[in-house]
Amino acid sequence: MKKRIILSLASMDDVDFIVDKKTSVSLWPYEDFVSSDKEAVRNNVIEKINSDWYKQYIIRFDDHERTPIGEVHIHWYVKDRESWEIGYCIFPEYQGQGYCVEGAKLALKYAFEDWNAHKVVAMCNEFNIASYKVLERLGMLKEGVFKDEFLWQGKWVNQFFYSILDSEYRKIYL
Repeated sequence: MKKRIILSLASMDDVDFIVDKKTSVSLWPYEDFVSSDKEAVRNNVIEKINSDWYKQYIIRFDDHERTPIGEVHIHWYVKDRESWEIGYCIFPEYQGQGYCVEGAKLALKYAFEDWNAHKVVAMCNEFNIASYKVLERLGMLKEGVFKDEFLWQGKWVNQFFYSILDSEYRKIYL
């Protein structure tokens, strides 16, 4: 199957693009808080780009234009346990076409094959059906439910906790 997307590691040239996306409430409808303080978000993005614990990628079409269609990030969750956390966002016009799964698979590949992760985890709002379907398509298993984990749209909602171990990844992908 032809590769449809690539991940490009975020650089300082991508900061404004990332800040615009991170502060767009419409892109994060299931999050409990999206900051409108672009300067604070900008400082945070720059700190993460310059870190060794946070990897921010732009999901792009694998063509000559390299059109950005989303982002995926993966960072240490518990370093001593070699666990990482993954998160993602696909722009609305590209949702429902498998791009998020493809981008997240590439990030999992990096985590398990390049960084020797033992475990990758992800969390999502119980109402974010598309997100937990992505996680399940990746082979991640729901390990638990954090009850009333955060305030969303004026009410306390649950958060699902998913994970995949390196041994599970190898069975599925290698």
